[in-house]
Amino acid sequence: MATPKGDVYSFGTVLLELVTGEKPTHVAKAPETFKGNLVEWMSQLSKSGQLQDAIDKSLVGNGVDTELFQFLKVACNCVLPEVAKERPTMIEVYQFLRAIGERYHFTIEDEILMPSDTGDADYIEELIVAREVMDNN
Repeated sequence: MATPKGDVYSFGTVLLELVTGEKPTHVAKAPETFKGNLVEWMSQLSKSGQLQDAIDKSLVGNGVDTELFQFLKVACNCVLPEVAKERPTMIEVYQFLRAIGERYHFTIEDEILMPSDTGDADYIEELIVAREVMDNN
C-alpha cells in the first residue's frame, strides 16, 4: 500500500540513482562480496564514514562537489532511517533540495523550459513559470 513515507523512500532511491549512477538492485561499484541493494550499500558507506565514495566519478570535479554531497545526504535521509516516521516529509525534501539550489539562485519563480505539444522535442516553444507548475500539482 502506498504511503507518504513510502513515497519519500522511493523518491530517495531515485535521488540515489542520480547521484551514484547505480541501479537500485545492483551496485557495480560495491565489492564483489556485497550482495545487497543500493540502499543497503549506502547504509554501509554511511556507517563507515565513506558516503562520498558513492558519488558518480563523472560528476565529481565540476565545481559542485559540495552540492553533490548535500544532495546525497538528502537522498540518504529519505531512505536510511529504519523507522519510516523518522524520514522527512516530501515538503521537507523539497525544502532541502531548494536550499541546495539557492546558491545558484534557483527559486520557485524561475522559469522552466517545457517542450511544446507540437511533437518536436528539439523545439522549445513555451516558458512556464515553476510556480504555475507547482500550483497545478
